[in-house]
Amino acid sequence: MTLNQVFGKNLKFLRYAAGVAVRGNGFTQQEIAKFLGVSRKTVVFWESGQVPSRAKLAFMCEFFTRRLELEEPLSPQDLLEKNLEDEFLVIPERAEVRRVPPEQKKMLGSIFARAAELDPDDLQKILDIIDSLTEKEK
Repeated sequence: MTLNQVFGKNLKFLRYAAGVAVRGNGFTQQEIAKFLGVSRKTVVFWESGQVPSRAKLAFMCEFFTRRLELEEPLSPQDLLEKNLEDEFLVIPERAEVRRVPPEQKKMLGSIFARAAELDPDDLQKILDIIDSLTEKEK
């Protein structure tokens, strides 16, 4: 995948993820255009792989870092080189987006899929176990 394709794919993903984090569903191209101070047509060009100026890239990084409430800020290199979809877990039902290492994303997805089949009492037991494990780490 080329740098331009990676950027376009990341922008589409971040548009969706930021919308989920703010209101439970993705932002439209028009909404992102307004936030970024450009036209919808410009967002269309970017999502098709046209890379913006360094200044606009830096602004996007700040915007998405704030919207997603990330502890570690996004960098222009992240937007241009990484497949960000592999590093984030989007949970629309909870309007939540979390940055996770790619190897954990697979495990968490598996946990969600399996947990859907459990009854509420078993789910509560799992939450209690998770709470006890996180308490040990503190």
